[in-house]
Amino acid sequence: MTFLENHVLFPKRFGIMPYFWAFSLIALSSQSLFEKNSFNWILFSLLLIFLKLYRDGYEINRLLPLQIVGQLIITTYLVYEYNLGTLFIFTAWEIGSLPFKNKQFYRYTAIYLIFSILCISGNILVNFKSYGIYGIIITAVFAVGSPFAARSLGNSYRRMYRLKQNNKRLETIIKQNERERISKDLHDNLGQSFSLITLKAELADKLMDKNAEQARQEIKDIAATSRDDLSLVRQIVSDLNQKSIAEAMIEEENNLRIVNIIQQSNNEKVSATWPIKIQNVLAAIIKEASTNIIKYSKAHTATFDFGQDHDYYTLDISDDGVGYKKVRKDSFGLTGISQRLSDINGVIDISSDHGTILKIKVKKAD
Repeated sequence: MTFLENHVLFPKRFGIMPYFWAFSLIALSSQSLFEKNSFNWILFSLLLIFLKLYRDGYEINRLLPLQIVGQLIITTYLVYEYNLGTLFIFTAWEIGSLPFKNKQFYRYTAIYLIFSILCISGNILVNFKSYGIYGIIITAVFAVGSPFAARSLGNSYRRMYRLKQNNKRLETIIKQNERERISKDLHDNLGQSFSLITLKAELADKLMDKNAEQARQEIKDIAATSRDDLSLVRQIVSDLNQKSIAEAMIEEENNLRIVNIIQQSNNEKVSATWPIKIQNVLAAIIKEASTNIIKYSKAHTATFDFGQDHDYYTLDISDDGVGYKKVRKDSFGLTGISQRLSDINGVIDISSDHGTILKIKVKKAD
């Protein structure tokens, strides 16, 4: 497996794209390989060498100049002997895909352009009629533009990869901070309380025979402290169960994506400052609505529109699915949602002309 990873397989971070190009190379050259009713071993050997240089060139290494130039030399020969000018695009996209600094990118691109333009120009002069004016324009555009198009696409992939990695790191940091907060709450609140209970229990044991009345009082204090601790634990658990709108949106985006429904969110950032009690209720409603969209809507897109004015917080949840011909009272768990909203002075309106729309309004506290 190590041999395959080091010498045959492409680096994993490039995904399946290099394999697509390699398969395309085989498909493009297959006709030339079997011309004249015999297998062209020279062409086959050159293509293998090209593929090896192409594969190794997907990593920046000290032999990269030789790998790039080697590809270009082989392609130049194959252009004149077999008219395989499309191989230049392979090298162009490889150059654009590598994480070069600008100076390095322009240096390799210049080498590529010198080889490709001179070679293609010479081939066009020899076979001008077969190219035609439009063929010449298309060939020139692809030859010159491919490295820059590939670099733009590669930069986009790298930005997306870095964003994904940073999001994972932030999730880890948030979880760690939450663990530390819980640990501090338990230590500061329950730790001292349990120490007090231990001391009172030891004191009650000593007083049992000497002063029964005082011992009973200590036991009563232990019971009261235990009840307070139980209430505190319940409060901590309740706080842990509370969920922000941002957390709910992340979870439901993952759930919607599993069934190929796209989540769209507009003006979500305004909800970050809403009271935690309101966020907790709306987070539960977001989950309920998303579940029903997945089960019943047959939608392609679910849209969440957030807003606020002087008097209300608003959330509109809509989908582009089949909707309902007649809205039932219990549609979309409306009873449960209405009950949740009543606890925070909110109301809901549901319609289903095109898809289904939930319009939620929560009155701000005076």
